[in-house]
Amino acid sequence: MSRRPDRRRLGVPDVTTLETLAVELAEELPHSDITQLAHACRKGEPGLRSLEAHAAGTAVRGACRRLRSHLAGGADQGYAAGLLMGAAQARLRYRSRHHAEVVWTGPASGVQTSRLTSAVVTELIASARKELLLVSFAAFPPASLTAALGSAAARGVEVTLLLEQPDDNPKFRGGVTFPAIPAVRWNWPLGKREPGAALHAKIIVVDRQVALVGSANLTSHAFEKNLECGILLRGPEHALAIVGHLDSLREAGVLTALG
Repeated sequence: MSRRPDRRRLGVPDVTTLETLAVELAEELPHSDITQLAHACRKGEPGLRSLEAHAAGTAVRGACRRLRSHLAGGADQGYAAGLLMGAAQARLRYRSRHHAEVVWTGPASGVQTSRLTSAVVTELIASARKELLLVSFAAFPPASLTAALGSAAARGVEVTLLLEQPDDNPKFRGGVTFPAIPAVRWNWPLGKREPGAALHAKIIVVDRQVALVGSANLTSHAFEKNLECGILLRGPEHALAIVGHLDSLREAGVLTALG
């Protein structure tokens, strides 16, 4: 019967906690962020401090601080980088075999079953090649989301936005968002809805292949602070059904084009 080697006898620190952290980060963050963290780890604590100083997302900055504490405690920087990349690759394989994932924003628990909303949305937008559909009630987006949508539009992705509008809902308090992004903009006119009705769906569909459906609006609070839950559905069946339903409403005049 084989035994796991004693790390202390091999001169390698006991990094069970670091291994757990690598798995947690791979579940929460997009692959591109894990790659940055691994590269920073190879440079040791100075590399992580530099990444923390320049990272836009709070999740990446928090990961830098947690990883720094392990390196300060004696963990090998090359081993830490390898753990991160190995966990990230394992997570990619897992996602390729599973068609539904739970996505959360909010406090962490002892049950690690999901990924962060901000990471999933960023990854989805970055993966788009042909078209993006975003539906939301409120839209006060973080700068990172606006930048990601701008990059998608710049590479030729057709962006369609269906957002609640003050003119269509007297109780809605919000302005026009993403003004600099070239997009097809739809609305649900006041005259086409029941009194008091709100455009309350929160949906992102990528290339009619992947859909994220949940409670999170396109806001900084929904991505980083609130308690939010969504389901990420891979495969065209559900994505096509969502797009088909909204296309049908637009063709019937229930949804109309803005501008």
